[in-house]
Amino acid sequence: MKDEVFEIPYRAELCYKKNKGLILPEDVPYIGMGASHIATEAFRFMGINFFPEKAAEYFNYLLKYKEPEKGVLISQSGQSSETLWCADYFKSYTAVVNDEDSPLGNHQNCSKKVLLYSGEENHIATKTYINTLLVLYLGFGFDPAEAVNALKKHQKDFDVSGEEIGQLIYSRTIRKKRSCLYILGNGPNIATANVAALVLSQVTRIPVLSMSVSQFEHGFMETSRDALVIGINHEGRESARTKRLLRKIKNAGADTFEVSNKYVESIFSPVTLPMPFYFASAYLSERLKVKNLFMMGNKVVNSIIPEQNNE
Repeated sequence: MKDEVFEIPYRAELCYKKNKGLILPEDVPYIGMGASHIATEAFRFMGINFFPEKAAEYFNYLLKYKEPEKGVLISQSGQSSETLWCADYFKSYTAVVNDEDSPLGNHQNCSKKVLLYSGEENHIATKTYINTLLVLYLGFGFDPAEAVNALKKHQKDFDVSGEEIGQLIYSRTIRKKRSCLYILGNGPNIATANVAALVLSQVTRIPVLSMSVSQFEHGFMETSRDALVIGINHEGRESARTKRLLRKIKNAGADTFEVSNKYVESIFSPVTLPMPFYFASAYLSERLKVKNLFMMGNKVVNSIIPEQNNE
C-alpha cells in the first residue's frame, strides 16, 4: 500500500501533463460511486455549476423523471456497476476512467474518454482519487500545477504527519476501544474528510464518520467524550470556527488533532490534504497486519441491472 502512496507524485504529474487543455461540461450530472463521487464533492463549493450525484441514487430515483442528454460518468476502474447502469440512459457522456479498455470507456454512449494515468492500484483509492481531482480542476479551468509540485516536494512531510495520525488512531481508538472516530472538514475539504473516512474504515475495520464542522456542532458534539476527532482545516471563513470547536470538545473529553493546509493555495488544498491520511492508512495497515482489505466483499462491479421501481 505504501508503495502506491509513494507513487502518487509521479502519477499526478503524468495525469496533469496528459490532460492539460481539457474542457469538461458544466450544468450536467457528474455520476460516480465511492471515491469517484467523493472527488466531485470538492467542487460544489468552488462556484462550479454542475450536479454531482451518487450513481445508485441517480439510477433509482432521478432517471425516472428525465433521461439526461449529456453527463460525465466517473469510475476509476471503469467497471463500477451502478455507474454502468446509468450509462445506458445517457444519450452521450464523457467517461473519466483509469482503464482505457474498461466497459464504461467503451460503452456505445461514451462520446469522449478522459484517462487518469494512475497505473495499477490494488489497495485503497489513492492515486486514482488524486488524479480524478486533477482532471476535474483542469476540466473546470483551474491550473493545479502548484498542487502537483507540492505532492513531489513535501512527500516526506506527508509521511511524517501520516504516521503521527496513524499512531494516534491506533493508540487512542483501536487499542483503547474509544467510542468513535470523526473526520471533520469544511467546504471543499468535506470531500477530504469523506475520502479519509472511507480509506480509514477500510483499513481499520472500525466505523469512521465524516462530516462538516458545522454539522458536527448541530448535535454530534454531544458524543465528544472519549471520541477521537480529527479536524481538517484550511484558510477560509470557517477556519477559526474549526479551531474553536476542537478546543471546546477537547475540554469535553475528546482527543483532537488538527490537519492544516501548509503547502498550497487554499483552493488546491483538497489535493494535498488527503496525503497524510493515505500514509496513516499505510501505517495502520502494517501495524494491524492487514492482508486483505476486502473481507466482506470486493469492489461492486456486477453489471446486472436491477428492475427499476416505477412507483
